[in-house]
Amino acid sequence: MPIVLVLEWHKRGSADGFSSISLVMPTLQMACWYKYGLITNDPFNIYLNFIQLCISAVFLLSFAYYQPKRTFLVLQLSILGATLYLLFSFVNLFEGHEKVEKMSAMAATAQLLGLIGPVNDLKRAINFGHTEYIPASIQYALLLLNIKWLIYAFYVANHYMLLATWTGFVINVLTIGLYFIYPPLTWKVPIIGTGPQEKKIE
Repeated sequence: MPIVLVLEWHKRGSADGFSSISLVMPTLQMACWYKYGLITNDPFNIYLNFIQLCISAVFLLSFAYYQPKRTFLVLQLSILGATLYLLFSFVNLFEGHEKVEKMSAMAATAQLLGLIGPVNDLKRAINFGHTEYIPASIQYALLLLNIKWLIYAFYVANHYMLLATWTGFVINVLTIGLYFIYPPLTWKVPIIGTGPQEKKIE
């Protein structure tokens, strides 16, 4: 998933214009669900979120490399680290089932907060009148991930995860819908086929 976007940054020679919030916020929820997996000894949560965290790290390092203005990114990562430390310290105050419940609620809350990035992307696309900085490959991958997590949350009957994932799924679908209303400026959306707008601008 990140390779396509990294190649796009390489092609442009810069990641300027792309939002770092959409990269940092999902890391918060991944870390929280990873911690939840460790507490519950759930291999599915542990391994999948570990892989996603590794991918996120590659993503963030690549973004930092191609982003000429890194101050905001460094600030966001510092806040992320402090937030995770405080959350995990709080959860570790509890034991047994109560600890599991607290971490599950915290992870779901983090997942909902992680939607700040996608909502920000929606707002930016509407304001700009295009979806140039919302890679379709990422949206399609997120759609598959959301469907997978919805099935898993339903299977394990985790209502916290189900609510948070369903909300993310709805925003994901709305974002993909923007490709029809506000196509990208310089590229054609795979599968959907809308864009580019540049001919209209000329």
